[in-house]
Amino acid sequence: MKRCPECRRDYYDDSLLYCLDDGTALLEGPSTGDAPTAILSGGEDSDPVTRPFISRTGETEIHRSMSSAEYLVNSASKNKAVAAIALVVLVAAIAGIGFAIYKYRTPSENAARPLRLERVTTDGKTFAAAISPDGKYAVYNIDSGGAQSLWTRQIATGSPVQIVPPAEGVEYRSIRFTPDGNFVTFAKRDVTNTLYMLYQMPVLGGQQKKLVNDIDGGVSYSLDGRQVAFLRGNFPEMGESSLMIANSDGTGERVLAKRKRPETFPWWPIGTAAWSPDGKTIATVIGGPASGSGPMEVAEVNVEDGSVKPITNHKWYEIFQIDWLPDKSGILVIGAEKPSDFYSQQIFLVSYPGGEPRRITTDFNMYLGMSLTADGRTLAAIQDNRVSNIWMVPGTDASRAVQVRAGGTNHEGTDGLALTPDGRIVFYSKASGADDIWIMNGDGSGVKQLTIDAGANYDLKVTPDGKFIVFTSERAGQPNIWRMDMDGGNPKQLTFGNSEYGSSITLDSKWVYYDSTASGVPGIWKVPIDGGETVQVIKRYAENPEVSPDDKFIATQFRENGTASWRHAIFSIDGGEPLKVFDLPFIQGNDFRWAPDGRSISYTVLNKGVANVWSHPVDGGPEKQLTNFKNDLMFNFKWAPDGKSMIMARGSVISDVVLIHDFR
Repeated sequence: MKRCPECRRDYYDDSLLYCLDDGTALLEGPSTGDAPTAILSGGEDSDPVTRPFISRTGETEIHRSMSSAEYLVNSASKNKAVAAIALVVLVAAIAGIGFAIYKYRTPSENAARPLRLERVTTDGKTFAAAISPDGKYAVYNIDSGGAQSLWTRQIATGSPVQIVPPAEGVEYRSIRFTPDGNFVTFAKRDVTNTLYMLYQMPVLGGQQKKLVNDIDGGVSYSLDGRQVAFLRGNFPEMGESSLMIANSDGTGERVLAKRKRPETFPWWPIGTAAWSPDGKTIATVIGGPASGSGPMEVAEVNVEDGSVKPITNHKWYEIFQIDWLPDKSGILVIGAEKPSDFYSQQIFLVSYPGGEPRRITTDFNMYLGMSLTADGRTLAAIQDNRVSNIWMVPGTDASRAVQVRAGGTNHEGTDGLALTPDGRIVFYSKASGADDIWIMNGDGSGVKQLTIDAGANYDLKVTPDGKFIVFTSERAGQPNIWRMDMDGGNPKQLTFGNSEYGSSITLDSKWVYYDSTASGVPGIWKVPIDGGETVQVIKRYAENPEVSPDDKFIATQFRENGTASWRHAIFSIDGGEPLKVFDLPFIQGNDFRWAPDGRSISYTVLNKGVANVWSHPVDGGPEKQLTNFKNDLMFNFKWAPDGKSMIMARGSVISDVVLIHDFR
């Protein structure tokens, strides 16, 4: 238990570092337990030197230059008694200064004070959550090796109750409390089904009641709780989506507004519809890469007539969720400003009606599934912390895998990884604080940063002749295909569109294949390695091209139209119609490669929380497991040019419910 020295309030949550009433440092009582409170930066204007970093163990670290007080303590450390006195003086001084700053700062300064982040769960397996309007309860899912369950936790006591038992192949997302706090709704589906259904059940458990048969994203309640708003895509007409309104029991569905490409309402993935507190408008999102219109923007739809107008001029690459503040003074946005931030999307606050955005979180974590208490003082979200290390695997023998680089939370290798013909490793990393490309020897020595102060750089490949690194860069303002020498010199822009990714290089190192939405839908294009005219090769819905080792075929993600499910296909290197369409069972993400002999497709499979590489023969034979890892996820893998080894980015995702205070 801790006691605030100012207000004398006792706190039974030992994870708290600061008083919930006035921000005073909590000095009394133990500071133990596995639920630390982190202090995050309050916005983009914060000093980057003092920006905290949450370590993989959950401890909060604040990196900064040494102060004179710290120097005194360090100097006194040789004498334990002196050190103890110095430490007490130092802590008291910090507490007094912090309290004085809090009490006497101006209102604008007070609004920008550091966030307080309180961890609710510590199992690391939670991917959807919501907080009750009164802030007393949280409902969340736990994924235990593919078997998901639902839980309710009383926040004050930390007592959890399982309200839905684990079930294989069932997925929950978009959890939301009803405005009265008595029920919780959630989107649910069997993983064999592409459609989510909306269900409702009592907060402390009971019978599940199905409300809506087809829902995309999550629901947002009107203030009186009588109606819900949600998005629905996959209409028979390709590229169309609708903002729907229904009664809270699921009856009386009607279309409020309908959009077509390229300015659809993107219904994926979590919650891009939010009913305003006064009930007059519903905030939503327009555009996005999937619709072929580039960045996403936040807009509002008039409930009376369905008219749409933008709220802010700010653009995001992807927006995952939005929610109004209770007083309608702003909109919270979880999003990624550029493609390389896809796995580290942050929380923003957009003022209303001004439309000015301000970042609330500024770290390398990923945030998902936010919800607010009714008073708007506490924000609940999922904080997803990705730890990635780089491994070398002889052949496919997992027992002989060697870790060559401990990347920690720098996302190393997750968005780009390759082996050069001479055995060096080229990899993506956030170690510089930005999205950059690095190179090192095969044993992890000789690490060198190749892109410096050049925007976001990722999705890299090495030409088979070992002369160039081809990658996607946003240094020109849009994601384009670039190349550079192996030492990082002589960068050259190869494409000049607005959304170009997924490069793959022919064996003769003369052509770069990539995907682009230049024609309005995702398709496959090619450009000479020295630059020049771009040519569209595949005009069907296709992404992530992989050129076969003999330069005869392209393996790619494929779908028949804008509403069909993504599958995989093999095309001729010259394009045309697909030669073969197939499904890779249980594939994790977009990670698939040609095997070095060209006879099969290698891909990753996640089974009970462990990822391994599997093989799919192109002649239609049975799938075969290649590696046999016993733990961890796999974020990326590549074959060596000679096919005798693989390089991998492996690690874990620690995903928990956190409460964020003082974010306004």
